Amino acid sequence: MDLAIGIDTGGTFTDGVIVDLETGRVISKAKALTTREDLKIGIEQTFRGLDNALFPQIRLVSLSTTLATNSIVEGKGSRVGLLAAVPYPETFSFPGRMPADQIAVVAGSFDNCGRVAIELDLAAADQAIRRMVGKVDAFAVSGYFSIYNAGHELKLRKLIAGHSGLPVVCGHELSGAVGLVERAVTAALNARLLPVIRELLDAVRHILAAHAIHAPIIVVKGDGSLIAEEIARERPVETVLSGPAASIAGACRLTGLADAIVVDMGGTTTDIGIVKGGMIATTEAGALVGGWQTRVHAVDMWTVGLGGDSKISVEPDGTCRIGPRRAIPLCAAAAKHPALLESLQELMSASDRKSADAGLDFYTLVKRPAFVLSKYEQMLVDLLDGMVVHRKRLTEEIGPFVAIERFVELGYLAEVTFTPTDLMHARGELQLWERDAAEYGACLLARQAGMALEDLLELLHQEITASLTLQIAAKALHEDGDIARDWSAATETFLRRLLRLSDAQGVCAAISLATPVIAVGAPVQAYFPAAAAALDARLIIPEHAEVANAFGAVTGRVVERCELHVRPARPDGFAVAAADVQRTFATLDEAITFAEEYARNSAQAGAKKRGGDELVVSIEREEQLLPLKTGWGDRVLIEVRIRATAVGKPRHS
Repeated sequence: MDLAIGIDTGGTFTDGVIVDLETGRVISKAKALTTREDLKIGIEQTFRGLDNALFPQIRLVSLSTTLATNSIVEGKGSRVGLLAAVPYPETFSFPGRMPADQIAVVAGSFDNCGRVAIELDLAAADQAIRRMVGKVDAFAVSGYFSIYNAGHELKLRKLIAGHSGLPVVCGHELSGAVGLVERAVTAALNARLLPVIRELLDAVRHILAAHAIHAPIIVVKGDGSLIAEEIARERPVETVLSGPAASIAGACRLTGLADAIVVDMGGTTTDIGIVKGGMIATTEAGALVGGWQTRVHAVDMWTVGLGGDSKISVEPDGTCRIGPRRAIPLCAAAAKHPALLESLQELMSASDRKSADAGLDFYTLVKRPAFVLSKYEQMLVDLLDGMVVHRKRLTEEIGPFVAIERFVELGYLAEVTFTPTDLMHARGELQLWERDAAEYGACLLARQAGMALEDLLELLHQEITASLTLQIAAKALHEDGDIARDWSAATETFLRRLLRLSDAQGVCAAISLATPVIAVGAPVQAYFPAAAAALDARLIIPEHAEVANAFGAVTGRVVERCELHVRPARPDGFAVAAADVQRTFATLDEAITFAEEYARNSAQAGAKKRGGDELVVSIEREEQLLPLKTGWGDRVLIEVRIRATAVGKPRHS
């Protein structure tokens, strides 16, 4: 048999399956904890759970992951310097926050035919780069209309290379869509994610070599298609929503359903997608993740910061807050660090109210920073190395001289506190780790809220179920275009209140889903039966639901797209423009013929580079015409878009 290994590395678990490439049958499966301090450990434990007698028959290794998505949601990753070229920098500013630590804007732009409109201000760029060097780990570059000519972005990349050996990400490499700000966000996020995906791929390579597996590695993109390992290293932002895309593919393949709402509850997020007629819905506008609007072509997912490892806090008035911050569950941390149980017992037995109400604010070291630390930062890292320590002790021993939250955001420290995973342990629904730690945490939260323990546990379970119910209903309603256009925070608030109405209030509202719900992920048995019942939905939890992502990772295809724009040129003729080509032709037919051939060849070459084989290329032509009420013609040509799409099987040994 020709076999493939599917691996899904999530924020909590690393799953693995061995699948027959011909029949799609799952032959072996395994699950282990993701070890963020060293990904190799968790991946190796997963491989040990698989049938190693089958390893000589492995011809392909496919990888999906939520690490990129989780890193964005949690605000983690490299320090990024963003350099943007715009027509008038003196009047330009990015709207709101940007995912970059240093930002500079200089003059420079092209027009929509790829011709220079404003020369690039290299002197200002040089000065900005010098200022950023030493303060960032990677650079992102975005230029005005770079999708029609990448010249300015390439000049900026060369200039940065002259000052540092740091990675440089250009916006035109990641998206061919209009939108300077969105491309800048995408490029900055890509730069931020470089070490995240590099660490994962290095870990997988190490484990494969240790088991004498020499198959190529492919990675699932956010739209469910596949890319070669080398491309994933350069473009990690394309793996945003990789895990959910794989889970949708896996869920549909496991159930055989062509129409469904797929809900994947992981450690950090819950992801909801729609499948119609066997086709996974994707968004042309780009993925919206962690509040950032990107230009990444991805599955049309509703991503919520709610998972098995979401931080739970309870206010004195009984108000619950669940997520979006991810934390290490108390039960899991105590299984690895037994001293945590003693710390929890001390909080439980504290006689003074101030100590008793100190909160479940524990921290541990995930990995040591590579940059130079201050005296107090070094003390913090040393104190947390191999330990779980309460914030109160950190403050007592180090003082208020270290930004602990920043180290958490960068992924060097992790918070340890009460989570839905602890809730499942405390309720007796899960028995993976140290139940006593979960119960101590629940008791402390109950005391802070002034509630009985059983009442708190029931309240938290209801809140999580209600949140899932709300999000599934919201995603289903979003399929109506008019509702989606008018959606706002107020709409969601109204829907939340509507779903919480009961007979006791004199009014009862209900939503009934005609489409079945497929639930996958480790915690689904605990929360989804009640959520589906609240929506009068048929719930399907398929066999192998706990490894659906890993299974879905081996079902995809390699896809590469290329788009060119044909426009009337001034004073006459027709211009063909893309990031890497600008040509002018006397007639429209000549321009279109060139554009179609160029797009076909580029898509085919790109698909081969991405690891595709047995390629099929299709061409689409879309005309934009402006209707006229008067004049010499009925319509005027604005633009012709030529799109080539190459699709093929992943190449394997």
